[in-house]
Amino acid sequence: MGKVGRPAGAYTQYRRLSQLREMLESHPKGLSLPEIAARLRVTDRSVRRYLRELEREVDVERSSHPDGPFGVVVKIPSRDLPRRVKLHRTQIYGLLMARRVFQMLDGTVFESALHEAVDQLLSHVQRPPRRGASLDPDTRLHERFLYLPSTPMRPLSETPDVAEVVDTIIDACAQLRVCEIRYKKAPRGAAKDVAEALTIHPYAVVLYKDAIYCVAFVEERSAVRTLRVDRMVDAEASTSKHFTLPDDFSVDAHFEGQFGVHAGETPTKVVIEFHESVAEYVRSRRFPGEGGGSATVEELAGGRVRLTMVVGATTEVRSWVLSFGDKARVIEPAQLAEGVIGELRGALAAYAETAPLTVEPAATPRKASVKRK
Repeated sequence: MGKVGRPAGAYTQYRRLSQLREMLESHPKGLSLPEIAARLRVTDRSVRRYLRELEREVDVERSSHPDGPFGVVVKIPSRDLPRRVKLHRTQIYGLLMARRVFQMLDGTVFESALHEAVDQLLSHVQRPPRRGASLDPDTRLHERFLYLPSTPMRPLSETPDVAEVVDTIIDACAQLRVCEIRYKKAPRGAAKDVAEALTIHPYAVVLYKDAIYCVAFVEERSAVRTLRVDRMVDAEASTSKHFTLPDDFSVDAHFEGQFGVHAGETPTKVVIEFHESVAEYVRSRRFPGEGGGSATVEELAGGRVRLTMVVGATTEVRSWVLSFGDKARVIEPAQLAEGVIGELRGALAAYAETAPLTVEPAATPRKASVKRK
């Protein structure tokens, strides 16, 4: 038998906890501490430490061993034991395809647990074909379904400090634990790198535009706010303080009428006119409207359209309008139009610092040559 204790090399605590959980799940009647220590090849003290960590995920019951000398027996209650779920091949493929969305969480314990579940699902679709079958049952559909983010963020596996914060927030959200965080209003690395200490109740986790957000009640604000997880410098979930999730809280209702993740206190009517070249795009999208309804799209002369919607905050509307260039024009509110104009003037001023460009059409209409004055 090898040496008892922590093995050499990369052997994360998650893997040890996973082994402990699987061991208890396969022994519904429970195991004594010496039995667990012998199977994991660790000390009794390490077993107690792993059990404390495991209790953050599931309940662990303790009782006296009937034979006395073996001390305490621990087990997972029957209500928390894994249950068999029957899935058809199509359902398995659907779950496997959805896993691509969680690639941005690579490097977290949550993603490791998800990856382990994916491996189990793959074992069911990668079975060899039946004798005489003309088609391999594994068509590898899950490998041909791609989630492609617009601007991929840096993998969390390369930023262990952020990955640890994400794990803490997800666990606190699942276990309804109060969290102490230090939060930066500006992005990491900004000039004003000052973090504010906050106490939050994590209500929900949201993936939006390739970033991770947490919808939480902030005690210092006495209100629910949406916080970017990558702006949390540190996060620690309390082991004794829990919060009660409000009965009327719904993450869908929280973002209803919002354009993006930023919420506003006063509904604002926004009217934007779009060029005919992007009119079909606008028609095919759903935007927030009055009283939680849908926005209206009015047809104009020349194929143009006018979008009228009601949003809680215009923070992201401005960036969205700018992405259309000269194909979109804000009609109201005036403050939003002035903000777009200010951004355009700033961009023009930045380009004015360099030598201006003139574009001369080449012989072929599809090409153009750029000549610097």
